[in-house]
Order: sequence, then C-alpha cells, then structure tokens
Amino acid sequence: MSSSSGDDEDAENGDNTSVAGVTNREDLVNRLAVEPCRAPDDRLGRTTASFVGRPVEGFTQRTFGGHLVAQAVLASAATVEDPERVVNSLHAYFLTSGSHEHPLRYDVDAVRDGRSFSIRETTVIQNARKLTRISASFCVPSAIGISTAAEAVVDPAVPAPETLEPLNRRRRLGLPADGIKLPTRRRWETASRPVDIRYIDDSQRRCFWFRTAAVRGVHQNVHRAILAFASDRSLLPAIAHARGDLAGAHTMRTASIDHSMWFHADVRAGDWYLYLQDSPFHTPRSGLARGSIVDERGRPVASVAQQGLILE
Repeated sequence: MSSSSGDDEDAENGDNTSVAGVTNREDLVNRLAVEPCRAPDDRLGRTTASFVGRPVEGFTQRTFGGHLVAQAVLASAATVEDPERVVNSLHAYFLTSGSHEHPLRYDVDAVRDGRSFSIRETTVIQNARKLTRISASFCVPSAIGISTAAEAVVDPAVPAPETLEPLNRRRRLGLPADGIKLPTRRRWETASRPVDIRYIDDSQRRCFWFRTAAVRGVHQNVHRAILAFASDRSLLPAIAHARGDLAGAHTMRTASIDHSMWFHADVRAGDWYLYLQDSPFHTPRSGLARGSIVDERGRPVASVAQQGLILE
C-alpha cells in the first residue's frame, strides 16, 4: 500500500470509500491471505484451528461479506489434509457487521473427514464479536462426478466483455443505472472490491461480465476463494431489478442475511465470467437473489443464492 497526495491519482484509484491520499495496490490474493494463530479461547477443542486475516486496508467501510467468505474458505481449506479436495459448497450466515480497523480471527472446526468429503465450520470473530458462521464442504472431484454434457455456448446476443464500458466510464457517459453501489475508478485493481465489472444493459435478467486479477501457481481452492469473493459483488441489486427500482438501488441501505454457493467446475482468477442474476421472491422489506456464473463458453461454474434485507 502506498500514499499519494495528488488529486489526479486519487481520481484514478480506489473508490468512494478510499482514505484520502492513500492508494491500496496490494493484490487481491494477498488481501485475502490468512495465517495460523493461537486462539485466546482455551475452550477450543483439539479439532479446532485458528487463523488471522486482515480486513482490506485504505478504505472506510464495513467489512465486505465476500471478503469474510473468501478468507473463511482459505482458512478451512488449510485444515484439509488431502490436496485433491476442493471446496464444493459453502453456506454463510452474517450475524453482525465488522469494521475495517481490526484483525479478523477464523476459528475452524474440523467437523468430519470422510472417504470423499470433509466438512468444516468456521466462526469469524472480531474484537470478541462473532461476525459470521460459515459451513463448507470439500471433496475429491470424482465424488460428485465430472460433467459429460456437451459444451454450452454463450448466447451470441450477449456482448463480449471487451466491448462493454467499465464502471468508471459508465458513470462518465451517463449510461442507465446498474445498481452498483461502490463503482471502481479507472484502475479497478486498487478499489476496495477489486473486480472489473462490465454491466449489460437492456437485459431481462440482471447480468454482467466480471474478472479479477490473474493469479498463478496457487491451489484451486485459492481460485475458488477468489470467485467466492467476487460472487458477493453486487448481488442484492438483483432484488431491486426485479422490483423495478434499480435506479434507486445504490441509495438503499441493505444487509445480507446469508450467502450460499455451489461450485460446478474448476475456475481461474483472471478469466472473464458472466454473472446472470434474478430474484424469484421479494417484498418491500426483503428478497432472495440468485445467481448463475458461467465461463466465456457458457459452461456453468457456480450457483449462488443470497437473502437480503432492505433497510431503507
């Protein structure tokens, strides 16, 4: 992370929660890294391991749910001894919000290690407050089978990501509302949620292409943790899209109750993925957002569901 007092650099980097004069250039994979630590709670059993992670630095905002989920995946994966096992699904419950000021502790309980599946329960703690509870399953790919379906093809009506405007230019050009609350500036890698999003207008379903920075030489669980981070990026606006009030979504105060995700194939950070979102149920106070993530050939790689509250 570096500092700068130049107004021009501030306008190019980060987002509207950036600390003035500070640019966070740390790679996403390093922002999400966790390290083993000794838990202060002596009631933890021998099957529990603890890790510490950092909230993203250089931004004044509550802790991003995708950040907590991704770090929990990495912490729980570190307790799975079989290197062939990859995270297959996760279910998170957000209990209360965290801050950007203090470290995060991840207490991982090794619930079960079977012949094909490993189950982990992780509690995220900050300043003695439980923020999130996350269950995750890891398995050898053969346990759920390898897809033999013919390769799908993305609908030719869906424009390629390179032909679409990035978030910073969308705002400058005055394109229709996309519901994204924290749009990145031109150098999206330095934003608090470093995901390059290319929103698609005039679609019945809310959808956009996205990518994160490329990472090489890491386990598939790291790639999947990064996808989990990105899966929480701008999902609840699917509820506003279904309600017909997307134009005001960026002004609404919302809170995620939970976040569930299933992985269907290996993924790779740096690749483009299409996020297709909808909301099958919503009320004036809440709603369910669903998402399907597919690769550039149209093959499904993950499914997501999230329930949210609309606070204002």
